[in-house]
This record gives sequence, C-alpha cells and structure tokens, in this order.
Amino acid sequence: MSTTLLTGSEAAAYGAKLARIEVLAYYPITPAFPAMERISKFIDDGELNTRFVRVESDHSALAAALGASLAGSRTFTVTNSQGLLYMTEVVYHTAGLRQPVVMAVANRALSAPHSRFPEQGDAISQGASGWIQLFCENNQEVLDNMIQAFKIAETVRLPVMVNYEGYIQSHTLEEVEIPNQEKIDQFLPLIRVRTLDIDNPQAVNTVASPEFYMDYKFRQNEAMEKALIVIDSVASDYAKKFGQDWSGLIETYQMDDAEHAFVAMGSMVSDARIVVDALREKGRKVGLVKVRAWRPFPADALREALKNVRLVTVCDKNIVYGLGGALGTEIKAALYGQAVRINSYVIGLGGRDVTTVELEQVLELSERTEKQTTASEWFGL
Repeated sequence: MSTTLLTGSEAAAYGAKLARIEVLAYYPITPAFPAMERISKFIDDGELNTRFVRVESDHSALAAALGASLAGSRTFTVTNSQGLLYMTEVVYHTAGLRQPVVMAVANRALSAPHSRFPEQGDAISQGASGWIQLFCENNQEVLDNMIQAFKIAETVRLPVMVNYEGYIQSHTLEEVEIPNQEKIDQFLPLIRVRTLDIDNPQAVNTVASPEFYMDYKFRQNEAMEKALIVIDSVASDYAKKFGQDWSGLIETYQMDDAEHAFVAMGSMVSDARIVVDALREKGRKVGLVKVRAWRPFPADALREALKNVRLVTVCDKNIVYGLGGALGTEIKAALYGQAVRINSYVIGLGGRDVTTVELEQVLELSERTEKQTTASEWFGL
C-alpha cells in the first residue's frame, strides 16, 4: 500500500484502474473530466489494458458502457449534472437490464440557471432509477467506494453510482492510501457474465407484456433489497483486508449517549465531525450519523441508530421542489411513529459555502425550533 496526494477525480480513476476496468466510455463534462484524463494516461502509459470508447454525447457514453457490459466486460463511465440528465433514458435501461456498470458522478448543480458548482441534485434526480448510490465523505472514500462498487454491482447484478462533489472533492488534493493491486485482484476477481453472445444471438430489452413486466420489476426490487446486506458485507470484508472501515450503509459518530443527532451525506460530514467534537467539549450531547448508501435507502439502520435521540437535524445539499431535501424527507418517513423531533434544512445549493460555522448555526437553530418542521427550511439565504 502506498500513500499519495490525489484529487477526488484522480482517486476515482485509481479505483477504476485497480478494478481493472475493461471498457471506459466517456464524453467530457465539467468537473468530471479529470477522472477520464487520468484513466486515459494510465492507458497511454501501458498501465491499464482498457478500451477507451470516445463518444459524441453523455447519452452515448452510457449506451456504450451498457453494450460493453452486456457483452461481459467490466465497464465504467464518469459524468455529472446535465450529462447525467442526458443519460437518464439509458440509466433506466442499465438498471432494468441488471448490468453491473459503475459510474462516478462528480455532483454538480442543475440548470437553470446554469451552474458549474457543487450540490447533490443530479444524483438525487435519479433516485427512482434502480441504481445503487454511494456518497463519499472524502477522497479516500472515493477510491475505496469505487472498488467496492464493482464488487457490490457484480454480486447483486445492479449498477452503482459513486457520488463525490464537484470541485470540493473532484479538484481538491488529499492524502489517499492506494491498495496493492494483487490484494485488490484477490478481493475483486473478474467473473464474466455475458448476456450477448455471437454464437447464441438473442434480443435484449424487447417489449414485455403486462403479465411479465411487473415480475421483472419485482426481481429488480428484490436485488435492491439484497444490496442492503451486500453493501454492509462488502464494506466489512474490505475493512478486514485493507484497513479502511466505511461502516457499510451508515456510520455513527459520538452516538452512544447522544440526545441530538446530525444526519448528512457527502463532504459536509467531515465538517460535521469537527462541529460535533467542539460541541461535545462544551458538554452538549450531540452525535453524527453519516448516510453512505442513499439507494437502497437504509431505513432500518437509521431507525436503530436514531432510536434514543430526542432531536434529529438533517442537512441536504439538494432540493425536491415543493417537498424539501431528499434525505430529510426520507428520514421523516423512516422514523414515522417514533417519539423524535426531526428538523431538516436545505443548505449549500449551487456551491454556496457550508462550513463548520454554518453547521453549528444550523444545529443551534434546530435546538431553538420548538415544533418539527413539516418541510425543509432553507438555511443561508
């Protein structure tokens, strides 16, 4: 194992390299493109034996990745924001065809107005697509989630998105430990499953009549529910072999005696740890729950983690218009019937700063709010 400085996109590229991807299909988009650039350098330097398919659009990128996966290749692509929206048709095809494609998404705000800056709305928009979604706290987790994503995808036969925030993570350098290739090969052997075979031609994605369609969707949902177990087991196995413990579906921090729990996903979790530690020094019983897997949604794990607190504060870097932040909304549904007050806040949209100061202010505001919010409040306007 070696340690080096990597941006989040470089970490994603190293994860793909260690997974020995066989096909990279890509169309350039900001701020995801550095991952493609690094992988193309690996290919040019002879460090990675991968077919790089250069396409004319993001839609075609995922279509090419899907085709390669159907032929039995381990495939990868990268995108974000409008590119992910342009892929949406094929996003649903890929999940419905049960293909283990892995996609890195350098989360970026959606138009209009046009933005180049980070938030999680692009990934949230695909929440009903049938893709497993993992969110990363830092660049080390980007690399480790990339490797685990292929293991998860190939175990349950579903595609996986690995989400990390544009610029905040994609272009920021952090120390990252890179595992040994031989150990990764043992952890992640290539087990080829072909759907397409030139010796046995068959149609794919043909029209399904009503008596069959619902059965397909039932099996697809079964696989997503199975992923709740597989994500945990893969994370546990990875921690034993490589020492990086990301705790599966969720991670709890300072929660043993917590009365007030802060819940979030993505980069703000690191700042939240600092805030929790600072408040603990003041005698405040505050804890943190990090959501690593947003799809499938870890409702049971969250109910268990939050069963003894009196107040839950959720922060979302996304907005579902007319409803609120996606994570806050789903936590309210998951904890329905439990004697706990839940306040949720929309924060940091379009790259607006989310610092330890803002997060402490959110927690203080939540404490002063006497009644549970029915929809997410907006913080930082």
